[in-house]
Amino acid sequence: MNHVLTSNDTQKVELIRAQMPAVTRAVYLNTGTNGPLTQRALEAIVEFARQEVELGRIGATRFEHILNILNDSRTLIAELLACSVDEVALTHNTTEGMNIALLGLDWSAGDELITANSEHEGGLNPAALLKARYGVNVIYTDIGLCNCDPVFSLRVALSKRTKAVVLSHVSWSTGAVLPLRELCEMAHRVGALVICDAAQSAGMVPSRVYELGVDAYALSGQKWLCGPDGIGGLFLRRDVMPKFQNTFAGYFAIKHRVTRADAEIQFADNAMRYQYAFHYFPSLLGFNEGLKWLRDEIGWDWIYQRTRELGQFAYEELAKIERLKLYMPREEIAGLVHFTVDGIAPADVTAKLYEQNIIIRHVPEPELNRIATGFFNTEEDIARLVHALQALQ
Repeated sequence: MNHVLTSNDTQKVELIRAQMPAVTRAVYLNTGTNGPLTQRALEAIVEFARQEVELGRIGATRFEHILNILNDSRTLIAELLACSVDEVALTHNTTEGMNIALLGLDWSAGDELITANSEHEGGLNPAALLKARYGVNVIYTDIGLCNCDPVFSLRVALSKRTKAVVLSHVSWSTGAVLPLRELCEMAHRVGALVICDAAQSAGMVPSRVYELGVDAYALSGQKWLCGPDGIGGLFLRRDVMPKFQNTFAGYFAIKHRVTRADAEIQFADNAMRYQYAFHYFPSLLGFNEGLKWLRDEIGWDWIYQRTRELGQFAYEELAKIERLKLYMPREEIAGLVHFTVDGIAPADVTAKLYEQNIIIRHVPEPELNRIATGFFNTEEDIARLVHALQALQ
């Protein structure tokens, strides 16, 4: 595999890194937790906040501007996911989206929910809540773990009582990219919905939801989309949206203002019905500007390809370290690479690398170290990582 950048690509990466100062001050290999903010996003945040101070935060034109920002955010997410804007709700993070979807279904005692031990708490904790509150039978598989065939594992777990399958597109704890389309088709054959944690996939791998076949797809803005904290999105497929009832009802939830004379609530016929709280609008504008920069000046296809190629390159280079063990097979990952170093606990590896200005992280179950190869990283970043790991005591 050829990992050598062309002169055009080299220049492009240099321009990208100039927009992301944090990646020039450290070897930044933790986009899976928080991606670096862009200069363009920062400028938008600061300018909007300044206007709020000087001009006030409300007024006729101001409120219209706010609504336009909200619409832009949903439109940009819809473009990323290749879906209708009416199928997108703004959230504050992936966990919020997972809760909206999971708690919105009509659960009864004995219903089954299938998930995996490798899932994030954003999916596991709502599942546990459903078990405690409604008596839902939560089935934990090994999907996402090394040496587990996800298709076989789901096939064995599915039954006529399965109401939902909760899995990640890309596992935060192992880096596995799941064959979602095949898994969704299997789940749909027994009438189950697929609710997907997209925290590690949106912005890292192609996330065209109709090609994937998912029913719900919850994402965060602060990871691979390199946006501010507190912004996320939730896709709910139009034809199954009526199955997801509102847990909260905010400003956009209902078609007409409710009065005491109303016989029943008429919910809005788009995903905005699930938005129950506003966002910090300077950050939302920064999120929009960052996404436009990624789309217009870099290009999503280039981002996906670059992220995966760097992940593969890092995998090959790490495999040369005798005392290092890689967790997943190379062909099953994209931009997240998990490993262990013989004789050193993952938390200690993270700490020792941080002392050398190399930012990675460790995950708890299974206990592994994790690097995230962002589109802004370089082969030199990987070389510094490998040299530091080889020298660890």
